[in-house]
Order: sequence, then C-alpha cells, then structure tokens
Amino acid sequence: MQGENQRSLPTMLLVAGAFLAIYYGAQYFFGSPEETTPDGGETAELTPEQREQRDAEVRRDSAARQGQLATGTITTGDMIATIDNLGGGLTHVQLTAERYRQAEAAMDLVTTDREEYRPLRIDLPGVSIPVDAVWDLEQVSPTEVRLTWQGRGVEVVRSFRAGEGPYQIWQTVRVRNTGSTERDLRLRVSTWHYVAREAEGGSSFFGNRSPAISQGLCRHDDETERKDREALLERHGWGGAIDFVAVENTYFVQAIAPHETPAEFCGLQATNRGDVDGEPHGSLFEATLLFPRVELDAGEQHVWQTLAFVGPKTPAALEAAGHDLPEVVNLGTFAMIARAFASLLRFIQTYVGNWGIAIIILTIMVRIALFPLTDRSFRSMAQMRKLKPEMDEINARFPSDPEKKQAAIMELYRKHGINPLAQLGGCLPVLFQMPVFFALYASLSTNIELYHQPFALWWQDLSAPDPFFVLPLALGALMWLQQKLTPTSMDPAQARVMQFMPVIVTLFMLFLPAGLCLYMLTNSVLGIGQQKLNEWRLNRSQAAAVATTGTTTESGANEGDKGTGGASASKRGPGRSRRG
Repeated sequence: MQGENQRSLPTMLLVAGAFLAIYYGAQYFFGSPEETTPDGGETAELTPEQREQRDAEVRRDSAARQGQLATGTITTGDMIATIDNLGGGLTHVQLTAERYRQAEAAMDLVTTDREEYRPLRIDLPGVSIPVDAVWDLEQVSPTEVRLTWQGRGVEVVRSFRAGEGPYQIWQTVRVRNTGSTERDLRLRVSTWHYVAREAEGGSSFFGNRSPAISQGLCRHDDETERKDREALLERHGWGGAIDFVAVENTYFVQAIAPHETPAEFCGLQATNRGDVDGEPHGSLFEATLLFPRVELDAGEQHVWQTLAFVGPKTPAALEAAGHDLPEVVNLGTFAMIARAFASLLRFIQTYVGNWGIAIIILTIMVRIALFPLTDRSFRSMAQMRKLKPEMDEINARFPSDPEKKQAAIMELYRKHGINPLAQLGGCLPVLFQMPVFFALYASLSTNIELYHQPFALWWQDLSAPDPFFVLPLALGALMWLQQKLTPTSMDPAQARVMQFMPVIVTLFMLFLPAGLCLYMLTNSVLGIGQQKLNEWRLNRSQAAAVATTGTTTESGANEGDKGTGGASASKRGPGRSRRG
C-alpha cells in the first residue's frame, strides 16, 4: 500500500502541473474570464462596434495612415486656411496682413494640434464616422476644398469654400443614405481653442487683463450668453433660435453660425489640460452647434450649411458676415455709445492716417460736445478755489468737530453768496458724463483696429502697454497737478488718503493699452485747461465787479461831497448875509 502511494505521487504531481499549465496558458492566450479595471469595476465584453472603435484608435496614429495625409488650402487676400483629409478639420488659419505677423511668421488662429480637436470638425450621431477615417480630398479651386467619405451605409460630402467677406469659411455637408433601410441621424459641428495659463498672463490688480484670456459665447433669442473659463468647467447649453456659437479672446474669434437650417442647440465647455506642479497647463474650449435629427429613406439625402468666421474682430468684417456676429465684441453696458465712438474714430483715422492722432482728436471732440455739462462743474470748482484759504482755516479750526466745521462752511457760503445746492448741482454733470467715459474706455480697450498700429516714437502698438511707461507716469503727474488745483472741503485725514489716488491710477495704467492711456492723458490735459479757463473767467468777472463797485462808491462819494458842500454853502450864505 505504501509502495502504491509512492508510485502514485509523481503521477499526481504530473497531473497537477499539467492542469496549472493549461489554466494559466489559457489565461495568457485567451485572457482571464474576469478582468477588473483600476477602479475595481468589471469590464464588460466589448461589442463588435466597440472593438472596431478601439482598433481604429490604434490605427489612427499608425505610420501607414499618416502616410496617406493630404492637404488642401483656401487662399484669400486675408488668410490661408489649411484642411487635411485625416481629421477633416482646419489645421491652420494664417492671417496674411502684415500687422498680424508674429516673429516673421503669419499668425495662426488654430491653436489645437490633435485631430479630434480641430475647428469645423463634424460628427454624425447615428452614423459614427470612424476616428481613423481617411477622407478623399479634392482641391476644387484656390478657394474651395472638398472632402468625401463613404461607409456604414452613408456617403458624406463636405465642401469648404471662402465667403464673399473676409475671414469667412462656408461649410456645406451633404449626407446621402446609400443603404436599403431608413437612417436616423443628425449633424454636430464643433470648434476648439486651446489657451495656456502662461499666455493668459500674470494679471494682478495693477495690470491689464491679458488679451489672450478666452471665453465662450452663444447668441440665441436675441441674447448673448458669455461665459468665462471657470464657468465653463461645467458644460452649458441653450436652445431656441440660435444665431451663432463661438470661442473668443479680446481681439480674435472662432464662430460658427447655422445658415437656412436652424440649429437646435448650442453648447459650451472648457476643460483643464496638462499638469505643471499640480496646476493645469492650460484650458481647452469647445463650442458646438447641434442640428435637429433627420430621417433619411434609402437613397435620400440632406444638406446642412454653416458659416464659420475665423479671424480678427474687425467691425466691417463682422458686419459683412451677418448672423449678429458684431455681438462678439464685448462693449459692456453702453455698447451703443461705444460702437458709435468706434465708428467716429475710424472715420477720423481715414483723414489723419494715424490712430494715435485720431484718438487725440476724438477726445477733443468729445470734450467739446460735453462742454455745456462740464462747464458748470468747473465754474463751481473755480468758485471753491477762491475760498480755499478760508476753507483751510476752517479745517484747521475744527479738525475733529464735523458739526462746527459744517456750520462754519455754511456761514462761509452765505457770506460769499454761494448756494450749496448749486454746488451739489455742479457735480451732477459728472454723473451724466460717466456713460460716455465708460463707453470710450470699452471702445478703446477692445478695438482690434488699434492692434499693432503705431502712433509715434516708441509707441508702435497702441493695443500694447507703453514700453517705457511714459504715458501712465505723465498721467499720474497731471492728476497730481489737477488735485492741487482743485479745492476740497474734506477733512485732513480724507485729503491725505486722496493724495494717493494719482499713484494708484498710475500703477493701474502701467499695463493698459497705450491707446487708452493716450485718451486718458489727453482728457486730463483738456480738463486742466478748462479748469484754468474758468478761473480766468471768474477772476475777470470779480475784477469787473470790484471795479464797478469801486466806481459806484467813488461816484456816490463825489455826489455826497457835492451835496454836503451845497448844504454848507447854503448854511454859510445866510450867515454871511447876516454878517454883511
């Protein structure tokens, strides 16, 4: 029995080894019957469609597929747009105007390099075009490129052509059902834009908002939804009457607008990308138009047309594109006034040929137009300036007793015949001017026509900060001077705080566009000039009043002397008579 067991032990070990070899060999060649994903969940068996998609993703980056790359171009006087046959979207949009050149190269508005994030790429929910699809590309003309793909029971033909206006690319998508059964599908057109945190700049309280900071827009039902990066980390979408969807920064925009066939939905989203020391490297913005679902019988086709505007926010170009695209320019609350100022500035520049001189002339024109309003304020300040020595004396007498100080100021007003309500009314014109100033600020801050435009000397880009800070420093000096020329009834503590305002404004203006600083500087010079003019007028009127009062007094005195002399003579006359 013991010998039998000894003989059977090697046999048992051999059987066990064979079983283990078969078990692990089957797992190696055929996979474990139960795999777990990193999150602990079980992976379901792939469907044929999922397996095909997985294989297509592998083939997408293969050298064989890259060897089939073909490109076409749309060339106009404003841009060169490049389209390839792999992603089926825009790979480059280069602006050819000299002022858009950067480092000896044309500016490229396509900021993404992966196929799935290329502007004007399409999806057909209901067809699922493979991610490794290779389109047949045809250069129809210098301004038109055609892409064709056929598979999965449909034929898709996409035509890209330049529009009649600048920076326009029209895309026509025709889908034909080549199968024998009805197909249910819809069209989705998207654009993407990537911006790095570094490009967004290290904006601070004392600095300009970087023009590269981007936002998403959707114009629907005559309203413009504008969302920044933080808001778009959660996806947003709107229905209704869609005019366009876009991704923009201060000076440039990628917009898609439906034409003839209304879109059903516009969507916006931003996702953080990359990782640098635990912080995102940048953000990827997505803007999408989704069209209503259509049903195609065998042999039927459907056509969609969209307008893409990819370029600078030039007012004339946006107007030519239509679809309410001028709304991509963010002019703030007083957009109507700001738009009028932008048109007037453009009109002036056509005559003077220099945008900096045009800004100076525009500022002078606005100052003249507002003169009736500002004159009352400056007259009030001129009157107050005459009282400054006495106001300083009152502030010194009552440094910590506001009630007595106010009573003394009211007595001073009564003594000099000044109506306090009239002084308050002198401040009201400033409030009426505020919409004009805000509109001018918005117009100059967002005006693409100032982009890379020179003024004089070292000011070679009115949309960029002054490289030597001359304009903001001069503005601070003028504000300090104007502050010294303007009387105040504030207590010494408040006055000391206000002394820092020129410094704060100077720091704030250091990194604002030179064109905006030029406007502020010109406006300050004109303000000081108007203030001195009103002081001169006040001095002259007071001198005339004193002269008139003196003449009247002297005349009265002379008349009095004559009267007295007559009375004396009459008194003396009878005396003499009696003495005689």
